[in-house]
Amino acid sequence: MWGKMTIKDVANKCGVSTATVSRAINNNGYVSKELKALILDTCNELGYIPNSTARSLKINSTGIIGYITSDISNQYHITVAKAIEDIIRPSNYNLIVCSTRNSQVAEEQYLKLLLGRNIDALVINTTCENDEFIASISQKLPTVLVNRRLSVPNFHGDFADGNNVTGTYLLTKDLLKHGHRRIYLLEGSYKFSNARERYEGFRKAMAEAGIDTQHDYPYRYEGDFSEQSGFNGIVHMLNHFDQVPTAILSTNNAMTIGTLKALHTYHISVPEQLSVVGFNGIDNLELMTTRPTVANYNPYEIGTAAGQFVLDRIRDNSLKNREAIFEPDMIPGNATSSPRII
Repeated sequence: MWGKMTIKDVANKCGVSTATVSRAINNNGYVSKELKALILDTCNELGYIPNSTARSLKINSTGIIGYITSDISNQYHITVAKAIEDIIRPSNYNLIVCSTRNSQVAEEQYLKLLLGRNIDALVINTTCENDEFIASISQKLPTVLVNRRLSVPNFHGDFADGNNVTGTYLLTKDLLKHGHRRIYLLEGSYKFSNARERYEGFRKAMAEAGIDTQHDYPYRYEGDFSEQSGFNGIVHMLNHFDQVPTAILSTNNAMTIGTLKALHTYHISVPEQLSVVGFNGIDNLELMTTRPTVANYNPYEIGTAAGQFVLDRIRDNSLKNREAIFEPDMIPGNATSSPRII
């Protein structure tokens, strides 16, 4: 029966006009508390579902916010989505989540799909390959970036992320303090702004120790921020270096998990043979036997900031661009020691 009833059926059942039913459902006019309760109870009883498409034509709003993310299987992005939803739901907005797996084509398809649904706003963890398209969208549609910046100057909107430079800088300093010099950096694709920022923190700390990582530094592996690329980075390490690194810095949580799996597979003990640190937290890290030191960011804080930004922009999209950048918490582990030789 759900969806087959009309607003007129509800009005007839309650003995009121369709306009009164509309005011009660949409909270856009006075209806007594008792009558509103009666109308809403009748909607549930009859199985009436308001026509959101018709509503959007009348008030120029669908009540939908789109969230495009790179990998919804990563708990980090799940938590960001939950935080955004927790912020927007009290304002009667719903979140549609799309996951691109870092595909430029998929991202473009989702952007067009969501625009076709007349969404009220967009939050996006971009692939960094549709920058001009996203920037053009932001000129008219409230838009918030999460974790990755665009490489074009005409973006209009807001940005929420952790401080990528500081995180890898502190992790690198920790390894240097333990005496490591051959530090193997497992990175995301260099097309991602956050991957470039994380390298900058590593480069800065290494330069302070007198180590040039920009010219002829072999210990860098370009992955894609996936668990598999973390595993592949260890395979690459075992097959390509005569002088193996003494420590690994993994620049996202999924790659860190892949790294630990590979080290276990190849019977490399941590930290006896290799030290490991990682960027961003790992779920249930405290339960793990091997616990890398991590530069941890709270994705719920980042999602909360993004959600508030988007509500602000829905109310007034003429706001100047804003940023919310969060500093890391260093969580020490047991996977770091002085250098050993495999």
